[in-house]
Amino acid sequence: MDAFWEGHWWLLVILASFTIPLAGIAMGAWSSWLYFRNRRAAMDTLKEYAAQGREPPKEVIDALTGGFKAHDWYAGDPSEHPDRAAWYAARAERRAARFAYREPLRRWHWAILWGALAVGLYYASGHVHDAGGADRFLLAAIVVGALAAAALLSAILSTIFRPR
Repeated sequence: MDAFWEGHWWLLVILASFTIPLAGIAMGAWSSWLYFRNRRAAMDTLKEYAAQGREPPKEVIDALTGGFKAHDWYAGDPSEHPDRAAWYAARAERRAARFAYREPLRRWHWAILWGALAVGLYYASGHVHDAGGADRFLLAAIVVGALAAAALLSAILSTIFRPR
């Protein structure tokens, strides 16, 4: 069995790539279940207040709805808002701020990814049995390592000089 995997090591890469979407599906199902459980608990709380014939306090409603208010500037349908252009402008500004806030995380993601690929290629260059294959893996490791260094520099700079 060991001889099979030595001759077909590239199958491990393909098998590993199938686990990423499957893990995403599993995490999505888990997230949906947790959201459902949270909403069910919120409905149970509101049912208790309704069974007692009392109006729930404002703090309880804010805690259950996450602070959403019907008059919130960003909430609702833009066609129902009196100033539709201002609604879209506010939404675009909010999305741009969220994108700028998350940009360093994106840069670190790429730095880690390129670094892991460079290490994997370097490791593969030492374990290839023919001389020509080892040189190709080493050259690929050097190129990907340069990309990893550039991504690391970009991540460090975007973290230090974070846009406000």
